Amino acid sequence: PQGGADAEPAPRPPASKSASAPAAEPPAATPAFPPSSARKSVQSVNHPDRHWRVGHDSVRLDRVDPRGSSWGGHSASFRLVPGLADSSCVSFSLGEGRYLRHFQFRLRADRDDGSALFEKDATFCPRPSAFSGAVMLESVNYPGRFLRHSDFRLRLDPYENSRLYRADAAFRLVDGLD
Repeated sequence: PQGGADAEPAPRPPASKSASAPAAEPPAATPAFPPSSARKSVQSVNHPDRHWRVGHDSVRLDRVDPRGSSWGGHSASFRLVPGLADSSCVSFSLGEGRYLRHFQFRLRADRDDGSALFEKDATFCPRPSAFSGAVMLESVNYPGRFLRHSDFRLRLDPYENSRLYRADAAFRLVDGLD
């Protein structure tokens, strides 16, 4: 399958003209979420004791204690770089040519193979969140699909107008845990 996915996503819903229903559609504006040379961690809004962590190349939301575990915080810290497919967005670098990317709608860590598909799969555009200081991350090659956690696994799912979805898809960038 192309695009790191199994099937074509549903088309994005048309823009609402009602001021009372802005949450019914995915957010569109890009908030400030600049690339950084410092390592950063990504914290869940609705599980603030959990951060993105790479383990066996997949990405999960885990409790991270950099002092009390054998893996430390290194696998939970990333460098934000300009998006590989769109420099107005971001990519998450693990170093040594490895990036977080979606594949079959699951977030994982892979080595950059130099393809345009990889660049798109590894590029996410920050969007406003309903939660202060948090963003939602939209796929550059599957508009309307956002990273969210489900059973503490990171996946790329179509936008849903529900409180749970908005909480599961909201993340804060915090200082790196390494």
